[in-house]
Amino acid sequence: MTINWQLLMPELIIILTFILVVIFDLFNSLQKTFTAWITIVGSAIALYVSIDMLQVGTEGTEFSNMIQVDKYSLFFNVIFLVSTILVVLISMNYLGRQDRRQGEYYLLILLATLGMMLMASGNELIVVFLGLELMSLSLYVLAGYFQRSMASSEAGMKYLLLGAFASGFFLYGIALIYGGAGTTSIPKIASALTVDAKSPLLLSGMFLLVVGFGFKVALVPFHQWAPDVYEGAPTSIAAFISAGPKAAGFAAFLRIFMDALQNLQSEWIILITILAALTMTVGNLVAIAQRNIKRMLAYSSIAHAGYVLVGLAAANKDGISGAMFYLFVYCVMNIGAFGAVILARTEDGESLMISDYAGLGFKKPLLALFMTLMLLSLAGFPPTAGFVGKFYIFRSAVESGQIWLVIIGAINTAISAFYYLRVVVAMYMREPEAELDFLAYPRLLIVALTLAAIGVVLIGILPSYFLSPAQISTFL
Repeated sequence: MTINWQLLMPELIIILTFILVVIFDLFNSLQKTFTAWITIVGSAIALYVSIDMLQVGTEGTEFSNMIQVDKYSLFFNVIFLVSTILVVLISMNYLGRQDRRQGEYYLLILLATLGMMLMASGNELIVVFLGLELMSLSLYVLAGYFQRSMASSEAGMKYLLLGAFASGFFLYGIALIYGGAGTTSIPKIASALTVDAKSPLLLSGMFLLVVGFGFKVALVPFHQWAPDVYEGAPTSIAAFISAGPKAAGFAAFLRIFMDALQNLQSEWIILITILAALTMTVGNLVAIAQRNIKRMLAYSSIAHAGYVLVGLAAANKDGISGAMFYLFVYCVMNIGAFGAVILARTEDGESLMISDYAGLGFKKPLLALFMTLMLLSLAGFPPTAGFVGKFYIFRSAVESGQIWLVIIGAINTAISAFYYLRVVVAMYMREPEAELDFLAYPRLLIVALTLAAIGVVLIGILPSYFLSPAQISTFL
């Protein structure tokens, strides 16, 4: 069997980058940030190759059809690699102050990125599961990376225990689907499922897959881990967990349900619609009560998973492309928001309480500007990227007849504006409760936030340049 290695070039570049980081991490004489730069350069090359393959329209399968490289997987590769580059940039100064060990940190990020890429290109449920576990195991360690921090260790342990529990559900779901369809190949499952072939095994397996994916992307009621993990994990890793891995979960979610389980749509669309409404509503309502900004962003992340589900509930090409586009937008603006949290560091540590941001609009205008832009985009204010993303998702739902779900989404968007604007009001309209000694702006963090800010504004003003690749990348 001849393998076309060119199809797998982005993954191979990440593997080569991983090997280089392992080698150069052995040299103590090198600067601590050297491995970070290797990670950025390797990820940037993989990003360039993925974009080039996407533009050319490269498609094919490898390893006995277990891996499928198509525009869909390549578009998600772009999301994963952009997220990785931004997270590494916001990590470099942050990690340098917290911990001298950096090599393994970037190794784990690369492993997680490779797992995400496998999830997006997996044409077999087993391959999707292997990618999921490669990603998850790396994230468990990263969440507890600061060993001397009780909060970080607790976050890693909670994430591990609940994640292992969810993986069990996912694997059991695969077993039941195999029992009902006689295969774990996504295309073969689709052809094996006819209107008359709906068995209790298949329906049970489908439900267990929803539970497994629901945990990974933090859907209600499988979201309990997210606030504690986001709060306790290093802020750079909270940004990473909230972005790329969530997109990877949805990449596999969308392909499996819209391709393999297309003939069960009448069953799962009801469940997905209910989960979308619950996830948006619970995430936004609980976020209102939060006083810790990382917990607020955690519940915000839960709510945004609900918005993406609206695209899946629409169950049409525009819904899938809208969800893909929104995931790209979400990753950029959410990493930017967490980057702004890192930027608001004082001599005593991070400013995690919303009250700490009072008066920042005058004391730290650049920080306040970045935070305001990201929060306005998360809230969906025009002309930001968040507004455009929500617009396309809601439009696809209207076209499919999901009017009441769009109404719930619009109400939730209005609710979310309250807690996002609360931070903005604190920065520009309130006096600080205490004088905080903020650190100087790290240059690389400013670079990352500037890139995120440019992305948020450009996508909001020129959405077609970013939406068109998503529209041509759907598999429907």
